[in-house]
Amino acid sequence: MNDLTEFGRVVDITGDVAHVKFMRTSACGKCHACGMLSTQNEIVVQVKNELNAAVGDNVQVSIFMRKAMRASVLAYVFPLVMLIMGVLFGWLLSSRWHVFQNADSAMAVCAIIFTVLSFFLLKLAAPLYNKSVGNVYKMVGKKAANTIEKGN
Repeated sequence: MNDLTEFGRVVDITGDVAHVKFMRTSACGKCHACGMLSTQNEIVVQVKNELNAAVGDNVQVSIFMRKAMRASVLAYVFPLVMLIMGVLFGWLLSSRWHVFQNADSAMAVCAIIFTVLSFFLLKLAAPLYNKSVGNVYKMVGKKAANTIEKGN
């Protein structure tokens, strides 16, 4: 899977993290790696400021697609799996173990509980999986805000 490189502008610095604003480009509708919705025209992401960029600098940022896809799997597939497990658990509680009379209600309530639980589990596990899917963005180039590029 190829990495994607985009250009953005630093809008804020917090410690060693730069907040980089990206505008929608032609590639934006294809991968959704940055998290930009189809209705958005810009997004601000946090990138480790390894090149000591300043506010207003134009920077080149590489987006590691493999890590972005792993993050997407965790964010979207895990809650879906938990939802399905909740439905199955609700079915077991009502149809097999006869704990509840109404199978549909039990399945719906368990599905909601399991889905909400998945978000809490993701929040608790964030420090663990941030090591494997973190650093999706890497600053690979910069151009100071006050430099003038001459065109051909």
